[in-house]
This record gives sequence, C-alpha cells and structure tokens, in this order.
Amino acid sequence: MNAIQAFFRMELRALMREPVTIFFMIILPVILTVVFGSTFGDSPLAEGSKLKGIDVVVPINLVFLLANAGLMGIPITISEARSQMALKRYFTLPISYLQYFFALGITFAFVSFLSLIIFMSISFFVYHATFWMNVVNLTVFLITSLLVLYVFFIGGYIIAINIKNARTTNIVSTVTFLAMVFTSGIAVPLDSLPAYIQKAADFLPMSHSIRVLQDLWTNTIHYSARLPDFAYLICLAIILTFIVKWRKLKWDQ
Repeated sequence: MNAIQAFFRMELRALMREPVTIFFMIILPVILTVVFGSTFGDSPLAEGSKLKGIDVVVPINLVFLLANAGLMGIPITISEARSQMALKRYFTLPISYLQYFFALGITFAFVSFLSLIIFMSISFFVYHATFWMNVVNLTVFLITSLLVLYVFFIGGYIIAINIKNARTTNIVSTVTFLAMVFTSGIAVPLDSLPAYIQKAADFLPMSHSIRVLQDLWTNTIHYSARLPDFAYLICLAIILTFIVKWRKLKWDQ
C-alpha cells in the first residue's frame, strides 16, 4: 500500500506539471460544457420534454473524459517512462507490475474526478441542469461509470504494453481516441453519419457507454433495451482483462 501511495503522489505531481494533460483532462471538458451549455443548454430536447440540452452534456463529458484519460493519458505516460528506462528502475523497487498499473489508474481517476466536479458544478450552477436520477438509477450509474473507467483504462494499458516506441504509442492512442469520438455522436450526430460508420460504432465502447450513461442520467432508461450495451461493456472488460493477464508489460524494454 505504501508503494501505491508513493507512486500515486509521484504520478500526480508529474501530471500537474504537464500543461497538455491539464488542458485535455480539466480545461477541455469545461470548454465543452460552456459551448454546449451556451448553445442549447436551456433548449428542450424535444417538444413538450422537460429535459434540456445541458442535461445530456454531463454524461457525454464524463465518457469523453474517461476515454481521454484511459486511451491517451495512460499509454503515453507508460511509453514515456519506458523510453526513459524508468520502468526498468521501478522494477528494482518493492512494487509489482499490478501495483504500478493500479497506482497509475488511481492517479488518472483522481484527476478525472476533479474535472468531473468542476464541469458538473458549471452545468448545475451556471446552466441550471436538473438531477433526474432516482436511487436505483444513481447506483447503476455509479457502477457503470466505474465499468466504463475500467474498460478505457485497461484499453490504454493494452496499447502501452504492445507498442514499445513512444511516438508510435502517441499516434495509435490519438487515432483510437478520435475514431471513437467521431463514431460515438459526440462530435457529429450519429444519425447523420453513413450506415457503415454507425455499424462500426457498435464495435467500439464509447457509443455504448454514452447510450447507457445518458439514459441513466436523464432517468429515461429501459433496462431491457439497454441490456445489449451493458452486456457489451461487461464482456469487453473481461476480454481485456484476460489480454492484460496474458500479455504483461516488459519492464526492461
């Protein structure tokens, strides 16, 4: 536990010194909240609906934030540490490969939580978002958010352990993240995209995550309709876990 705490403090200080990381994890979600909130925050989603545009921004921002932290932050951090031979030095310390990943995940989760608090506060206090969830949906929302966090974080870890070159890791991470953004409905409405792109989105976790968390957040979820999305995320988490267990990080490379 002491080793995990030490790595958490070290990685947190390192992240706070990175202006690019601060921008993508804290400032960009705030910008998205302000842009969406100013554009259609007070507008109803549909005629006669009590839901406003700002009510769907929070779950979208949450998924965007977790995907950015997992698919870009974690693999780039690991690849840079490996290129500097830091991972080889870590291995001489009393810390295991699992403890290092856990400490790094906690670090990015902590920064994500801070960002979540900031843009949620703006959503509620500036653009008057409404909290719609009941106790059951809130509980499922929290559990699903942790599942989404795990999927994206372990997905980023898989990128890191399969690509040795830091520059290549950066490119693959960015392309993977942007591919999910542009096929999930965040950047462009999914209905306006070609049919083959909509089908491709079903193979990526971001679209499933947004659909589930949006319906939970707005209290409009029908669990039978969203069962395939839940099943997809759970199965993907299990598959990625087995991949990581099988393909471990090479500390000395």
